[in-house]
Amino acid sequence: MDPEVREGLARSWKTLMGIGIAAIVLGCIAILVPEVAAVGTAIFIGWILLVVGAFLVAAAFSAHSIGTVVWRLLWAALTVIVGVWLIVEPHNGTLTLTLVLGIYFLLMGISRIAVAFMGRGQPNAGLVGLSGVCGLLIGILVLAKFPSSADWAIGLLVGIDLIFAGWTLTSVALVGKELSRGSARSA
Repeated sequence: MDPEVREGLARSWKTLMGIGIAAIVLGCIAILVPEVAAVGTAIFIGWILLVVGAFLVAAAFSAHSIGTVVWRLLWAALTVIVGVWLIVEPHNGTLTLTLVLGIYFLLMGISRIAVAFMGRGQPNAGLVGLSGVCGLLIGILVLAKFPSSADWAIGLLVGIDLIFAGWTLTSVALVGKELSRGSARSA
């Protein structure tokens, strides 16, 4: 392991552990109250789109032709409008996000299954296929239960993702803790 990475992990393991535990707790809350997590996610994405829209406006003026500037400004305006809409109407935003999420999982599942089929016999092709089947099933479940799936799908998936992220961070923090013990012994 790179010495700078070792030193950084040894120094910051407590912070990583705290963030990891917080992510796990928030993930559990999101799973227990998925409607709240879904609305919170819609608002969060709305703010991200507002920031991205501001950057798109700034980038629009770097274009060389007036037509490109206009198209970029229209794209920026659409991004800002969607961001504001998600912030002002987060419940309606969760409906749209859920529909997009269901379609995404459906198409991603189909494409992963196709990739796994084409890669038969290759290492991990079965795992790619299993991932595709899972994605396809999630997409079908979300879309089959739409619009009622908007009440739980986003919050549940965000909760699961937060738990996995927290688990990863706490695992990395434990490595950092061991590294800090090793550097304390050698000092």
